[in-house]
Amino acid sequence: MIVMKELEKTFQNGVTAVDGVSLHIAKGEAVGLIGANGAGKTTLVKLICGLYRESGGFIRAFGEKPSERKHTRPYIGMVTGSQITDSYIHDFGRGVSFLYDDMTLSLNMQLIGNIYSLPKKLCKERTEELAARLELSGFMHYRVGQLSLGQRMKAEIAACLLFSPELLILDEPFIGVDVTAKQTICDILRKLAAAGNTTVILTTHDMAELERICPRVVLLDKGRLVYNGSLDRLKRSHLGLSSLHLRSAGMPPDPGDYPIERYILENHELRLYYDASHIGSKEIAGSLIKGADVSDILIEKPTIEQIVKKIYKEGNYEFGKHDRGIGAL
Repeated sequence: MIVMKELEKTFQNGVTAVDGVSLHIAKGEAVGLIGANGAGKTTLVKLICGLYRESGGFIRAFGEKPSERKHTRPYIGMVTGSQITDSYIHDFGRGVSFLYDDMTLSLNMQLIGNIYSLPKKLCKERTEELAARLELSGFMHYRVGQLSLGQRMKAEIAACLLFSPELLILDEPFIGVDVTAKQTICDILRKLAAAGNTTVILTTHDMAELERICPRVVLLDKGRLVYNGSLDRLKRSHLGLSSLHLRSAGMPPDPGDYPIERYILENHELRLYYDASHIGSKEIAGSLIKGADVSDILIEKPTIEQIVKKIYKEGNYEFGKHDRGIGAL
């Protein structure tokens, strides 16, 4: 498990990137780390990995202080999409995956297997399985430097999964990855978390993938933890406006006295916006359909991405006293 209390990281230029974060992540959880650029997400995951030393506070990962841990077991796998070839990962040598550009993907996987003392047969079996699932089988003889960005990202993830880390950190892992590969990666991550053996921490701006992988999210703003709890509760707390788009053969129906925020009526189409916490989508749609010859109807709810943007825009962090820090477990 990972435990941190009043964790801080201040750089030499005086910028505090992580400011008093208290958090507890249990073994086998899949947690999404979200926030605007500069919110402190990447700094926090580097503190967890031991790539940065904390300026203050307390942090332990699997019973050890990350920046001082002994290399007794390869419990961390990390993929950093925004800096996929950054050499600091390899230089620190802390159980973090790194692929060599001038070697083939196949040789890279063999090397990682040797580093983590995997039996040759097991390494070969896992490599073939991961290559098949991530559609890399046809690229195993390619030098890593020849791979496209999307292929490289999948290769990095395969390299991490090869040695079955207890903690898998994915920092913007979907950069350049096609839709099919995203689906495969999401399926693998869900199964890992469901098995309870691998803890997954995902930082991403791709909110659709976040919803598919992480039931729990942590929201950062300027280095501070402002929400820690279920994704569903975050959505309910700041639901925003839903919309209903209706097309009819004749005159569109009158919204009547329903609590509508606003509506647009144009030709044979009606688009209205309403607070779904005050009136149900089923109720308002049912009423409108009764009074008109409706040919098409579409109901849209706010996405998690829209909700997070709304929270940042309004600066509204009133979630409740148990939605911050360790108390939000």
